Amino acid sequence: MATGSEGLFTSVLILLAPLFFAIPLSLGWRWWIGTEPEHEHYREKVRRVLDSGIPLRRYRTELDSEARRFLIDTERQGRIESDLLFPLKIQHFLLLPILAIWPIIGLFAALFAIPLMPLLRFLEWLLISKRGLLRFAKLLQSITRWEVIGIPKLDDGAKRLDQVLASIHRLPVTVFLGVFAYLVVLYLPLDGRGIVIVSGAVYLILVSITSVIRAATANTLVFADPTKRRLIPMDTFVEDALGPLVGVGLVFLLTRQLLYGGQIRSGEFFSDPVVFSLSVLIVLYTATVVGILVELTFFSYRAKDVRQTFQHQMVEVYNPVVYLFTRNLGSLKLSPLMPLSEWLERGERFELESNQSD
Repeated sequence: MATGSEGLFTSVLILLAPLFFAIPLSLGWRWWIGTEPEHEHYREKVRRVLDSGIPLRRYRTELDSEARRFLIDTERQGRIESDLLFPLKIQHFLLLPILAIWPIIGLFAALFAIPLMPLLRFLEWLLISKRGLLRFAKLLQSITRWEVIGIPKLDDGAKRLDQVLASIHRLPVTVFLGVFAYLVVLYLPLDGRGIVIVSGAVYLILVSITSVIRAATANTLVFADPTKRRLIPMDTFVEDALGPLVGVGLVFLLTRQLLYGGQIRSGEFFSDPVVFSLSVLIVLYTATVVGILVELTFFSYRAKDVRQTFQHQMVEVYNPVVYLFTRNLGSLKLSPLMPLSEWLERGERFELESNQSD
């Protein structure tokens, strides 16, 4: 059993081990996306379109012409555009070592995947089919008095948008929820087996709820706050609510356990900081596998239906209008396009003829 400052130092090194892999992976990622001058030129062209607030579809022809002029192939175009729309940061690369230990962690994670699918469908039924999420949105709107409008998402028309990259972009919140659940349950008066079962159950419930909500809000709907002169996309509102809560909670719980673990719980498993750090890594990568399974199943096959159903429900209550939010020479402009109901009938696509006035 490791004790004292030596054990604490070793446990911190163990927790930092994924970071040692993440840094070179992030550098390799930048190289794979493209670092040549022509790649940076194309990246800047795409960034200018995104900064203007106009979906990429509007300038698809011009961007393709620019790519051909600099001999950038379609695959490279897709990677550059995906990287701008769904940028990967250091927390994303912390999860990639799972590829090396997949056979070991995969079997353990499969035990949690068995109840995950029916739980996801139940919560989809509760939040979407039975309009639970709509009721919450109505309550939030009544409290804040925000308006509900629509603004087209900028990834409309992206060149071969990499769905794998979009999935990886969502993963950190999904995964860190698992570690968060484990650290909270760790303080309950349970033995090792009880902690695994209860933390697993709590995690599955949390990840199912957040997955359904994130799928439903990944749409054109936006909260408009006239009082504070701001626009808050629904998906951004959800991410901003989850990210800081999970992040701050993890830092607090990890620090508390490392410094005071032996005083909080008795027993070698709980008081030894080295064993604790190893258990955190196991939970981290087990949750990563579960998160990947959620992406491969729920987000691949059910997310679109969930998103469209929720938007139709919002149309019934608010009948919002879709606006084009653009910036030109320092001037911001909201231009009405069409009712959200018509937007949905058109397949949630930005039509060129709808933007002739901007």
